[in-house]
Amino acid sequence: AYFLSLSSEMQSSSAALRTNVFLPTDEEHLCQIRFHYWVSQTSGTFMVGLQKHSEDTVTKIWQVSGELRNQWNVNTITINSTEKYEVIFLGMVETQRQGESVAIDDITFSDGC
Repeated sequence: AYFLSLSSEMQSSSAALRTNVFLPTDEEHLCQIRFHYWVSQTSGTFMVGLQKHSEDTVTKIWQVSGELRNQWNVNTITINSTEKYEVIFLGMVETQRQGESVAIDDITFSDGC
């Protein structure tokens, strides 16, 4: 099992979790990723990005910022890619703010991934 947890008390202000390389999707085999996430109230940010095998850039496909009220939430995203790809989960906090936190847990992948 993998998880990502980041708080403003840590030395680093960001952390990333990358998947293995997935094969291209098709209409019959879409990739769905389900996860639970926590973002603190003020300045934490959590982003999910897609990096195609042939590109160096990461394309943001979902993001949430500090608009939540310190509770776990769940989300499902669907990936559609004609190329091999990796999914990147990125958490960021402002280290100057006390009590900031970002976390992700219980990541599951459908058979199409």
